[in-house]
Amino acid sequence: MEESGVMYGISGAFTYRAENMLGPIDMVKVEGTAAWGEVDYTSPISGTVDGIEDSMFEVRALLGLDIATGGRAVLTPFIGFGYRQLDDNGGGMISSVGDYGYDREANYYYSPIGIEISSDLDNGWTIGGTIEYDYFWSGTQFSELTDANNDVFTYSDDLRNEQHDGYGLRASVKIAKKLDSFSLAFEPFLRYWKIDNSDFDTIIIDEEGDLYEAGFVEPRNNSTQYGLKVSLLF
Repeated sequence: MEESGVMYGISGAFTYRAENMLGPIDMVKVEGTAAWGEVDYTSPISGTVDGIEDSMFEVRALLGLDIATGGRAVLTPFIGFGYRQLDDNGGGMISSVGDYGYDREANYYYSPIGIEISSDLDNGWTIGGTIEYDYFWSGTQFSELTDANNDVFTYSDDLRNEQHDGYGLRASVKIAKKLDSFSLAFEPFLRYWKIDNSDFDTIIIDEEGDLYEAGFVEPRNNSTQYGLKVSLLF
C-alpha cells in the first residue's frame, strides 16, 4: 500500500551557545514541529481512499560541540533524543472496494546523530546545512481495528505492535539573510524513515459467528518527506 499527500506545519527551536557550558558541550537546542494535511491511500487489495486527515508531532533535544575551521565556517557535531508521533485518521472511511478504514498512530523514539555546518558570507548572508542519522530505539504502532467492525467482521480488540529495528536519515541546506532585527532563512529538507517488521499482536475475529484467533504484524515500511521550511531567526 502507499499513502501520499501534502502537509503544512509550524516549527520552533531554542538554541543556547556558550563555550564549554557542559564539559565539551557548546550548544543546547530544543525544537518542536507540528504538521497536518490530507493523504490519499492506494492498495492493490484494499482499493483507494482519498482525503485521509493526517497529523504529525515531533520534539527533539540536541547537544553539540562547536568546532571552528579557521575561516568563517563552524562545524557542530551533535547528538540527542527525539520523539515522533504520526496520526492517520482513516476511521469511518470506506475504500473504493468496500473495506472499512481505521485510525492508526505511529510512535518513534530515536537519537539524532549528525553534523551541522554554518558559514558567514558577505552582506549579512549565511549558508549552511545538516546531515543526520537517526538511531531508532523503539516504536509502537496503535491500530484501532475495532473502527472497522461491520456486519461481516468483528474484531475483539485494537492492535498494539512493538517495533525494534529501523533507522532514519535527514539532510537540509539553509540560506539566511540578516535583516534589521532578525534573519530570514530558507531551508529545503529531506527526511527518510525505514522501519522493519514489528512484533505480532493477537486478537479474536468474529466472521459471521465463526470465531478464530489471528495474529497481526505492522509490516516493514519506509516513508519519505521533503519540503521547504521558511524561518524567522532572532
